Amino acid sequence: MTIRSLAAYRRALAVTGVILSVLLLLVLFYFQAPALAPDFASIYVVLLAAAIPAVLLSGRAVLMAAWVALALVFGAVVFFTTAPVLHASAYYRMLGAETPANFHEALAPIDIDQAPLVSQDMALQAMQKRLSEIASLGSQVAVGTPVKQLVRDKLVWVAFLEHSGFFKWFADGATPGYLVVSAHDPADVKLVMELDGKPLKLRYLQSAYFGDYVERHAYLSGNAGVGLTDFEPEIDDDGVPYYVGTVYQHKVGFSGSDTTGIVTVNALTGEVKRYKMGDEPAWVDRIQAEEFILEQMQDRGEYIHGYINLNNEGRLRVDGDLDLVYGADKRPYWIGGMTSKGKNNGLSGFYLVDSRSKTVRWFKVPSVSQATAAHAVENVNPEKRYRATNPLPFLVNGAPTYVMALRDGQGVSRAFGMVDMRNNQVIGVADTLSATLRSYQSRRSTNRVAADIGAEAREIAVQGTVVRIAAEFRNNQTMYYITLSVGDKILGTIFTGSSDLSEELVLTKPGDKVELSYSDSNTRVVGMSKFHNTDIPGL
Repeated sequence: MTIRSLAAYRRALAVTGVILSVLLLLVLFYFQAPALAPDFASIYVVLLAAAIPAVLLSGRAVLMAAWVALALVFGAVVFFTTAPVLHASAYYRMLGAETPANFHEALAPIDIDQAPLVSQDMALQAMQKRLSEIASLGSQVAVGTPVKQLVRDKLVWVAFLEHSGFFKWFADGATPGYLVVSAHDPADVKLVMELDGKPLKLRYLQSAYFGDYVERHAYLSGNAGVGLTDFEPEIDDDGVPYYVGTVYQHKVGFSGSDTTGIVTVNALTGEVKRYKMGDEPAWVDRIQAEEFILEQMQDRGEYIHGYINLNNEGRLRVDGDLDLVYGADKRPYWIGGMTSKGKNNGLSGFYLVDSRSKTVRWFKVPSVSQATAAHAVENVNPEKRYRATNPLPFLVNGAPTYVMALRDGQGVSRAFGMVDMRNNQVIGVADTLSATLRSYQSRRSTNRVAADIGAEAREIAVQGTVVRIAAEFRNNQTMYYITLSVGDKILGTIFTGSSDLSEELVLTKPGDKVELSYSDSNTRVVGMSKFHNTDIPGL
């Protein structure tokens, strides 16, 4: 080969390398969708990766050395601007200012008729069963991941019908609707295939491809300059299906992800809208991405005394996963229990983070962990081999309480359980939620520590006349049930307690004047924290 032909060959290789780099760059941009912002490492990684063919095929050592130098410089910049060992205090502050609070102000009282104890896997099972009942659909589409949200003051699980594969997407182009399951009754399942009399065609989905893939569609619709993540299905109050994605930026170098807003993608029309924090539609529940809040809670506990903390003084870690719960104000919150790092001796407290505004509340409530509570309930009837759903926190007669459903091997709800968050020896288990409540109240009334609901609870004092009183032997003890009249009005509340609460209950009869106290509750049957019969002589 002559020198001229060798030079021509090298030029051809170099041109080929440039063409391959350009093609690779286009492919990476399309499929990886890197955020075109200086605080995102992905754009630099894509550029470096795309340059590899041009550098290698150029045959020039100086270009290869320059590429290696740029990669090393980039790695150094990432380390010095991002590494926790240098920026522990910045990571600690990511969660934001926290406000000490108490559960009695934040937790929703248990509603026996509307308790949202249907777990995600129970909702998915109910949706899949409903879909299998329609032969023409069961083999064509799949159920997406159910997401909990509040729709017109009703808590439900929502999942879109997704494509079951590439060829199904290629042939159909859209799916015919979505499924809704009540969060308190898994039998309440709705398959929504029409809206305002028109058939639904969901085109922009997580299971779609190319331009119909919802995250890529949002990226290419004017959002390439921001970080996008955590696209979840939600429906508005009119039933219109959307994907809601989190818009975020980095606060600590190339890390420290923090939410700055959302994008909504209409799954039917593909319309994309971006909102800043505080401007989002009222029907959107999930604005703060779960992964960000979890990471920030971990960092708050990990770096409480900086990066170097050899004896783990004060360090906490998140116990298990986060749950989305709805507070007494019906707002959605991410809740995470914090436990001492390196120990498994219960929880030190809870974080409750508003999933819309990111308001952070800290509840310093030493309590048992969710796993411990679930295990305690499962062991009440071990021969039945029931498995508990993830325990959710509620106020039950003013006491912070874990409430959960118990399922058999087929995933069917067979019983319910309640566990005092401060004492896992106080347990109620029964076949129905109302019976579980009675069992739990019975256990609490015999445990004087559990019966003390604490100074933070909203305790109500009542003076009245006994209308009815009856006794029931349950859990090896006698429980008393009382109704009262105050003036000419008969109260609709039934008050319960055992003789361990007050021996005067044994002697009480209709017509007696009594004074009692109980915690503000959302149930008809409430446990008394104090009882005094003023008609008993000498007292």
